[in-house]
This record gives sequence, structure tokens and C-alpha cells, in this order.
Amino acid sequence: MRDRALQIGLFGTFDLENYGDLLFPLVAEAELTERLGRVKVHRFSYNAKSTPDWPYVVTSLTELPRIAGDLDGVLIGGGFIIRFDKDVAPGYGPPTPAIHHPTGYWLTPALVALQRGIPLIWNAPGMHCNEIPTWAEPLMQVVFANSGYIVVRDEPSQEALARFVDHGEASVMPDTGFGISRLLDQREPSAEFNRLRETTSGLTGPYIVVQAIRGLDGFVNFVKKHRRLLRDFRFLELPIGPVLDDHEGVLGRDLPGLIRLHGWPHPLLLGELISHSAAVVGHSYHLAITALACGVPVFSSADLSVGKYTALSRFETIYSLPDAAKTDPAWFRTRVGKTTPTPAARAAAEQLAQHWDRVSAVLQNGSTGTQRAVSQFLQSLPGLLEAAPTRGEVAPEASARRIAELSRLLDGARAEIRARDDRIATLLKSPSWKVTAPARFVTRNLKRLVRK
Repeated sequence: MRDRALQIGLFGTFDLENYGDLLFPLVAEAELTERLGRVKVHRFSYNAKSTPDWPYVVTSLTELPRIAGDLDGVLIGGGFIIRFDKDVAPGYGPPTPAIHHPTGYWLTPALVALQRGIPLIWNAPGMHCNEIPTWAEPLMQVVFANSGYIVVRDEPSQEALARFVDHGEASVMPDTGFGISRLLDQREPSAEFNRLRETTSGLTGPYIVVQAIRGLDGFVNFVKKHRRLLRDFRFLELPIGPVLDDHEGVLGRDLPGLIRLHGWPHPLLLGELISHSAAVVGHSYHLAITALACGVPVFSSADLSVGKYTALSRFETIYSLPDAAKTDPAWFRTRVGKTTPTPAARAAAEQLAQHWDRVSAVLQNGSTGTQRAVSQFLQSLPGLLEAAPTRGEVAPEASARRIAELSRLLDGARAEIRARDDRIATLLKSPSWKVTAPARFVTRNLKRLVRK
């Protein structure tokens, strides 16, 4: 019997005012606690945050060297964090020049985990429309060849990482933000939500959430043109990502039935507001995911044929934004209204349940023995750096030979990973794991009752 809480490092941009980023740790902590019992989640980002000014404690990455030795597992993501461009968010960067931007919050922690033999899990992050620089390719080979479990949230990300991961070792999984439905599932409205409804005129009746972003003039005009047909609805202007320039007032003041809040809500309260709405309108990925997970229709201004949004195109209740000049208002009106989640949304929830089972099994399996692979890599690193091209030069043949040599060294590591996968598969199929599944389910629901 384990006599201490498992120490889990979760890495991402949890220090930004962006709904999706703040959602991931809440989902991860709930899912891991249900399966593993006592868990201490360390949320690592560039900047330290603390309650009550922030939804939870965030640990600065400057503390990672001190804490790393105590970690029992490392989860990278979710969100769009496997990236090399600098434009993560306006003014966003590391607290010290010693931490590289932006790989300091995903690639470096992965290397630290491998160097210490800590299970490394890629928790359905995204990596699309983002080039991988030549200098990073050996590092990418090391971290992905030695990871305990790799899933990404969309096919473009899977394709981008294909050359670093053996076929079939990186699968596509729904964004873990779909787990918000389990956090809100069958629970009574929170005291905060009830207070908000009591103090905000219009929230007690049916309302439609409209993301507080520019570019929704067409929808505003649509509502104005058909205000009689839509007179039963109020429209809640809701910032989803203030760090990305969502802000109240951007929709103007002449939208019929407009509601505005004072201050930006806690992410779980945001989730409640979305889940109790009749529809949502906007561009945000996690606005759409929360709505779909909770049976709320989505009218999206995003192009569902590009990048991460392709993962949402298969859901039955996501529609293109209405055009005031072309859209039949009756078509819109008949699609508004919360229902039960669609089959695709229920399937996503089931996939994620299996995902968290697998994550838990990898963590229970313990130390990975990846120190040898990292030591071999460090032996080759001076040669890789020496052979690397300077700015403006073409990579020499020596660099290609070094990379090929590194690939051969990684073959042994991949064999070890496959052996560990077999052990994990055996654990998931074991009678003890199946016997304890009902207990985990009962424990989770008892906790929900206690919270109520």
C-alpha cells in the first residue's frame, strides 16, 4: 500500500487567462485522483500563481530543478504547446533567460523526466501549423522515442510528429477538455452559479453565450434582423481568453438582449455558464468543446477544415456561423436548445476514460529506466552541436551521420518501451484492475455527493 500521495508534474501554460489552458489541470487532477487515490498535482508554468487571485496554485518552472527528484510522473499538456514559435501570447515569456521560450514549458521538462527515469506522458497536446527547427530534431527524437505514452489531439499533430514516433505509437485522442462534462455531470448548479443568476438580470431564462471577440458582426446583424424570432433569448457576452484579447464591450451595446458580467469567472463557473446555455457562438476551441460535451449546440466562426478544428468537424451539433443575408432564421431557431450529448460526444468521453486508465497504469508502473538513453544522447550531444550548421549554412553530411547514429542508439530504447507497454497492457487486463473498477466509480460519485 502506497503511504504517500503520488507527485505528478503537469506542464503547460496554466498561468494565462485562457479558459482552455486553465481547464486541463482541473480535469487531470479529478481523473487521476479517481484512479490512483491520493495525488498531488504540481502545475508548472513560467510564472507562479496562487489563490485566491488565481483558480489554483501554479509553480514556476524555475522551481523544477528543485522539485524534479520528487516527481512520480510528468504529463505534458494538453493544449497547443508543442511549438517553437515565440508568439504564444502577447508579452508572454519565461521569468529568466536561462529558460528557453517556448520549449521551456514542454521540451525541457520532458528531457528532465527522462534523465531521472520518470514516466513521461504526452497528455493529448496539439502540434499543428508549426515547423520544427533543425536544432530541435535530435531532442525530439530522444523525448518521443523514450516516452511512456503518447497521444495527440488531432491528425495534423499526429502527422507533424510522425517522423519521431514509430507507426502506431502516437494515437489521436479527443482533447482532454471534453472531461469538463464529468466535472459538471449530474451536479446541481454551484452556489456561485446560483448567485450569478440571482444578481445578473436575464440569466434565469434561456440565454446564448457569445464569445467576446471581434469578427462577429455578421451574427450581431443576424440577431438584429431577426430579433422578433429570437426575442425569448438573452445573449451573454463572455470572454473565453482575455489573454488573447477577448474582452467585454467588443460586441457593442446595441445587441438585443445583451448581458455582461463583472469580472472574469473561475474556469469551472465558465464551464457551468456554457453548459446551461441554449447555444454558444464564437471561435474558441474550448468553448466549442465544453458545449459539445454538455449537449449544447455550437455556431462557430472557425474554419473546421483547418488544423486543430478538424477534430471537431465530426460532431453533429457544430455549425457554421449564421450569415444575416443568407441564413434562414427558422433553421437557426430549430437548432438552438440544450439536449443530451450526441453519440460523437459520448464516444469522446469513453475514449478519454480509457486514456486516463492508460495514464494511471503508466504512472503505477513506476520508473522507466530511460537514464541510459539520455546518457547516450549526452555523449553524442557535443558532436551534434559541433556538426550543426551556423546561421545561413546548409547542414553538413556529418550532422546527418550523427543523427543517424542517434537513431540507432534509440532502437534499444524503443525495445524497452515496447516491453514496458506489454507490462502495462497486462496490468490493464488484470483481474485486480477490473475488480477495483467499481470501487473507483463509487469513490468518485461519493465525492460528488459530499461536494453537493
